[in-house]
Amino acid sequence: MQQSTIYKIKSEALQKIHGVNKSLSAAFCSWTPPTHPDKPLSFSTIFITFRGALEGLFAGCRSLIGVDGIHLKGNFGGILLSKVALDGNNELFPVAWATVPAEDIDNWKFFIWHLKNSFKDSGRGDNWCIIQIDRRALTKRVMAEVGRRYCCKHLSKNWKKAFPGPLMWFLFWKACGATSQFTFKRAMTELQKVNPTTLVWLSKLGDQSTWTKHKFNPNIKSDVNKTNFVESFNATLGVDRLRLC
Repeated sequence: MQQSTIYKIKSEALQKIHGVNKSLSAAFCSWTPPTHPDKPLSFSTIFITFRGALEGLFAGCRSLIGVDGIHLKGNFGGILLSKVALDGNNELFPVAWATVPAEDIDNWKFFIWHLKNSFKDSGRGDNWCIIQIDRRALTKRVMAEVGRRYCCKHLSKNWKKAFPGPLMWFLFWKACGATSQFTFKRAMTELQKVNPTTLVWLSKLGDQSTWTKHKFNPNIKSDVNKTNFVESFNATLGVDRLRLC
């Protein structure tokens, strides 16, 4: 029996067992324009996700998505952008990846657009939130149309430079971790007494729903305010960062 015939029989058997085979994955590539001065029509970026990962995300994961980038160490360099969710037990659930030449506005738009597009069959509407390291104007422009949170661990580094000392550190986390309006007001009142300029600093972060727990969207079903889980996923890559490019 020819090998091609075996593959056809196997395919028909799998369809009878599992039903009509839907698209197993999605991959979207982009190339440099033909007018590029150095590398016309060269590979630029790719976004990849698998149907099984999306079905697992929709069926058993919270609506909080962590995104982050990590440098690739192979001959061609570039950045690996990752999308990681948390399941019902707060375990890591990788969903999608993209390789891009650099972390700039166009590449983040490429990644976030495909993230949003992959949510369209989730049945959760717009009840999704992306948490990321504070990249200031870059991600504010890219993620303007999706729910977002800032990683308070990274915010605290900038806070510590502006307002050093254990008391200021304590009050910062008291405000960020407040789960009720009452606790939040107490923290803000104490901050105002110690240093009124702290309130100005916090106001520049934008809407409170991006950084303090009591304002988080309850439909997300998660009060996580750090990107530790995405960084944990990046740490698992190890030497694979040499092979992904």
